[in-house]
Amino acid sequence: MSPKIRIARIKDVIEWEPNADLIKECVLKSGIGEQILDMKNEVISFIEQALNEYLAVTQLKEQIEILHQKQKRASLKLEESRKQVEQKQKATQTLEKKVSLRSKLYNLYKDNLGFEIKPLMGGINEEQSEISFSFSHINKNNPLETYSFILVLNEKTYSVKNCTPPIIEMENLLIELNKTNDLSSFVIQTRRNFISVLRNL
Repeated sequence: MSPKIRIARIKDVIEWEPNADLIKECVLKSGIGEQILDMKNEVISFIEQALNEYLAVTQLKEQIEILHQKQKRASLKLEESRKQVEQKQKATQTLEKKVSLRSKLYNLYKDNLGFEIKPLMGGINEEQSEISFSFSHINKNNPLETYSFILVLNEKTYSVKNCTPPIIEMENLLIELNKTNDLSSFVIQTRRNFISVLRNL
């Protein structure tokens, strides 16, 4: 049944409502009671259907809005993840450049100064770590002769053991190292002291 016909029937029913006695009489005479009841049921059914459709549309709109919000959050997370990946890539590239430069410098020192570093025990997270430092190319008469010491880091304090040959100034060098934490300066000064020891022999 088309909406126009439904509206026409509803209008007929509404026009009959004020004359209840007349309706009863007509219903009894004409037998249209079932038709009126059917029309009322159709109206109720139509209203329920329209209401259900409206609710379904409203729920769909809410679900669409929720999906839009989820999509926005996912897009933001994706963008944030992309930025983090870019930052990590840049940090990795920077670190690789630093490692490459340090490796070149170490090889330069090793080749020209006979400088070598060897970790002996412990590490960054250990309470105590030991590193062996050795130099050659100090004695021109015997370039392969090795001068060495072991640097010990116990918690935050440096000390030296097995210094060969012994250096008189080692205690002062260690005081300065523990004060400034400047390891490269300490190594340079130690090498200079090895040269002084050789000259005083």
